[in-house]
Amino acid sequence: MNGQGLPVSFNFDDCNFEEANAGFPGITPGGNPNCVCGLGSNSMYLDGIGDFLEISNQANILLDSNFTLDFYFWMDPQVGETDVFSLRSGCSSLDSLMTLRYFSDTDELLFEIGSDVNNYFSVRKELSDNTCWHRFSLVKFNLEYFIYFDNILAKKILSRENIIFSRIAKISFGNSPCNMVNNASRFKGRIDEINLSKRAFSELEILKSFKYPDRIITPNTTIFKGESITLQLGNTCASQILWSPSISLDLVNVADPVASPEISTTYKVVLDNGSCMSNDTVRIYVADKTKLDCDQLLLPKAFTPNNDGLNDKYGISNIFLVEALEYFEVYDRWGAKIWSARNLSDAWDGTFNNQPVNTGMYLYKIKYTCNGEEKLNVNNFSLLR
Repeated sequence: MNGQGLPVSFNFDDCNFEEANAGFPGITPGGNPNCVCGLGSNSMYLDGIGDFLEISNQANILLDSNFTLDFYFWMDPQVGETDVFSLRSGCSSLDSLMTLRYFSDTDELLFEIGSDVNNYFSVRKELSDNTCWHRFSLVKFNLEYFIYFDNILAKKILSRENIIFSRIAKISFGNSPCNMVNNASRFKGRIDEINLSKRAFSELEILKSFKYPDRIITPNTTIFKGESITLQLGNTCASQILWSPSISLDLVNVADPVASPEISTTYKVVLDNGSCMSNDTVRIYVADKTKLDCDQLLLPKAFTPNNDGLNDKYGISNIFLVEALEYFEVYDRWGAKIWSARNLSDAWDGTFNNQPVNTGMYLYKIKYTCNGEEKLNVNNFSLLR
C-alpha cells in the first residue's frame, strides 16, 4: 500500500517489531517469534504454542471511522480450530468483536464482526490450496464493510450502526481471549505486512498493492513468433523452483526464465517451500506477423469507469499489432477532443479536466502503423456509469 493515510505499518524487514513510519508504538510479542523469510525481506514466524503478536490498543480509535486493515499470512498445517487474528475484550458475548479463524475439517476461514448479537455478521471462505501465502483485507466505508480474501471480495456487509471496538482489547495474532473456551490453537506460521490505514481503499488500490507472493507477475500476453519474453516471479521463499514445459525455456529452476515459444503456451511454476507447495500459471499467446489482421485492435464497444477494477479504462487491447502509434484521440458527441495519447500503454479513464464525463456515446480516432502499413481506425463507443 502507499504511504498516504497509512499511520500504522509493520513489515518486519529489519527483524524488529517497530512500526515502519516511527509514529506509532511497536508490536508487543508474546513468546519468542522468529524472524524468517518474508514478502519484503523477512516476516515473523509464530510457533503455535506460546508465540503471538499484539498491536497497541491505541490503534482501536482508527477503526471508528473509514479504515483499511490488511495483512498476509502463511499457515503451517494445523488440526482443529486455529486463531489467526482477533480484536475482542472477552469471550462471554458477541459485543464489539472482530475475529478470523481457520477450521481444518472444512479447510475454511471464518471472519466475524459485530457490535452486538443483533448486529453480527460472518463470512466463510475456503482456503486456496495453490499458494502458501494468503492475504486478508478489511475495508470500512461509512457503514459498509468489505471483506477480501486473496484480493477477491468475499462479502459486503451493511452494518446497522457504526461498530465501536473496545478500547481495552488489542488487535492480536494468535492470542484471542476465546482460545481456551473454544479449544482453539494459536496461529502457527508466518505473519507479514500488517497495515492499518485511516481511509477506505478501493478494490483497484488493493489489487495494485498486491505483493505477488509465490505468484507470476507477468500477465497473460501476446508476442510475435520468433520473439522471447521473460517470465517474472514475485516474492518467494521457495527453496526450489520448477517451470514447465521446459522445451521453450532457457532455464527451468530460476525465478525469471526466458520463454521463446513457437506456439501459444501455458507455463506453470511449482514452488517448493518445504512444508508447503505453491503453483501458478501464465498464458503466452504467439501471433504470426504474416497472418495479422491489422484492423483488429479489439477496442471494446463500452466501458465502465466506476473504480471497481473492471473495465475502468478505455484502451487498445491488441497493442502487439501496432508498430508505431501516431495518435489515439477521443471526441465527445459535439466533436470536441477531450483526450489524446501518443503511447500505446495509455488508456482513457473517462474524465476531462480531471472531472468525470457523462454517460453517453463517444468517438475514437487512432492512427497507427501495422505490418509496415499506415492505418486509420475511427469508431464510436459507449461510456456507462
